Amino acid sequence: MSIQKYRALLKVIELGNITRAAEQLGYTQPAVSKMIADLESEWGTALLQRNKTGIRITAATKYLLPVLRSIIEDCAELEYCIGELQGQRAGLVRVAAFASVVDSCIPQIIRRFQSVYPHIDVDLRISEKYLEIENWIIQGEVDCGFVSAPTAYDLKLAFYRQDELIAVLPPDHPLAGEAVFPVSQLEREDSVILKEAADFEVLHFLEQLPCKLKPHYLVNGDHTILAMIEAGLGISVMHSLSMESNRYHVVWKPFDTHQYRKICIATQNSGKIPGLTRLFIQSATGEEPG
Repeated sequence: MSIQKYRALLKVIELGNITRAAEQLGYTQPAVSKMIADLESEWGTALLQRNKTGIRITAATKYLLPVLRSIIEDCAELEYCIGELQGQRAGLVRVAAFASVVDSCIPQIIRRFQSVYPHIDVDLRISEKYLEIENWIIQGEVDCGFVSAPTAYDLKLAFYRQDELIAVLPPDHPLAGEAVFPVSQLEREDSVILKEAADFEVLHFLEQLPCKLKPHYLVNGDHTILAMIEAGLGISVMHSLSMESNRYHVVWKPFDTHQYRKICIATQNSGKIPGLTRLFIQSATGEEPG
């Protein structure tokens, strides 16, 4: 059994590219290719299919993935326990987060975490979609992830913080000096909204309003929204968390109707939370996870 080969296979599957996987693991591309070939020879089955668009996993690999991930997680927990015995915590914790958390909070969280645990590395994955992060957790692709509660899946949740939906305006907007932004004004504004209905808090908020917001611009990410608002192309409904590291010349106002988001750190809801993951969650939230 070769843990290095298993890790290489999982990294190739995660990135969909052998060269990129080799770079992240600190190997050469031929070395990773040989590891995959060795596993295919040992197990007597093809693990990856290579084509013009990249790499796809075979049915055999899909069948083996849960066991491989479990082995890697058990090895990480063993390394953590050995480190505990030796007085040194070391290893890797895999974390997923959505964009506004990454921009406003993750750098400070990781800096605080690694100031206490300098030998524990953090592997960060980013998604704009809560459901994708939840799927990564369920499938064992990450150890924990920042999500919005309630979740679609049955996950174990540790509360992180709460934020509020807000109106984001150009600095010269007529209501920029007001204390709040009336929701009744939304239907009279040009608006910039995310293209996909990935942010269900915003979608739910807009659906419940008596007035209907008609998007003038549909875009792919928060930074594009903010850049377009800065250019005076409209307003938007966003989360207050997005403003904490605001690099754009915009202003924001709470609505006269309040809507909040509960942000949690989620893990699989089965068994004990692994030691490294537990340390990360405790560092981020200030509390021992349940």
